[in-house]
Amino acid sequence: MATPLSSASAKSAYRNALRATRIAFRQDIPILQGARLQIKQGFEKHRNLDSLDKIEEEITKLNEVSQFLIKNIVQGEKQSDGKYFLNFHEKTELGDNETIKQGGKSNLGSLAGAKGSKVKKCSDK
Repeated sequence: MATPLSSASAKSAYRNALRATRIAFRQDIPILQGARLQIKQGFEKHRNLDSLDKIEEEITKLNEVSQFLIKNIVQGEKQSDGKYFLNFHEKTELGDNETIKQGGKSNLGSLAGAKGSKVKKCSDK
């Protein structure tokens, strides 16, 4: 009998995670290699799980990590003028600012300039 994490869904989640790292970190080889190593180590750590519930939970987590990497990680490249160029791709999730429009700044906390809140600076004692 094959080990539980050798199932098709586990292999698919693993491949998807590797693809996600390639998309998210394509221009940063050390980070790409580190992310892939971490995924491999996590996969190996859970290879001998025997509870179907735990296996499904780990597969779900890995798929969620893959989606997060693809949709939310954007690499920036510093330009000669000191500004950063962000390398968005077609799968990058871009917000529409609806939450800001609906709730205003007061729901965002002190760093958003809520009335009556004082932002503490590093130079404050």
